[in-house]
Amino acid sequence: MKNANISRLGGFTLIELLVVVLIIGILAAVALPEYGKAVERSRMTEAITLMDSVVKAQRLQLMQTNRYARNFEELDVAPKGATGMEYYTKGDPRTGRGGNGVRIRLYSDGVGAVRDYDAMSNTLKYVYQLERYYQSDNVTCVGNNQAGEELCADFCGIDTPILVCCDNGTRGHCPRPANN
Repeated sequence: MKNANISRLGGFTLIELLVVVLIIGILAAVALPEYGKAVERSRMTEAITLMDSVVKAQRLQLMQTNRYARNFEELDVAPKGATGMEYYTKGDPRTGRGGNGVRIRLYSDGVGAVRDYDAMSNTLKYVYQLERYYQSDNVTCVGNNQAGEELCADFCGIDTPILVCCDNGTRGHCPRPANN
């Protein structure tokens, strides 16, 4: 009789265990999408940091040579392995193979970061691009699918998903600098 009381007090019933598993499952279902969004925001932050470095290097290039660099090799500061006009942040720096990063591209008047390629599966949940003029401090975000629009709205501080917004909180492209 004593053993029955000890095991009853020290164990859990099947119902109690099922309730705990159910609660954990609900919490995981709620947290997983937010985790994916947080990972994508970190990729976006990495791209913005890299774009900022390119903008600073391009401004220095303009002061030294009176023109912007056409490729990464002409810049004083360039990411390791960057050649030509494009650079991938993960995997092979020239092709993006073997990685899951962002493609950085130099343009004549600005720099862009595109998240539209996954070397492993060719599909992405968040498809978007970032654009920044060399003579501007603002970044334009363009959402190329529903999840990308939601991410851009979050990035720009706008409540509803939007196709194009500026990080200053306005809808549409960031203003083009007068001297570009």
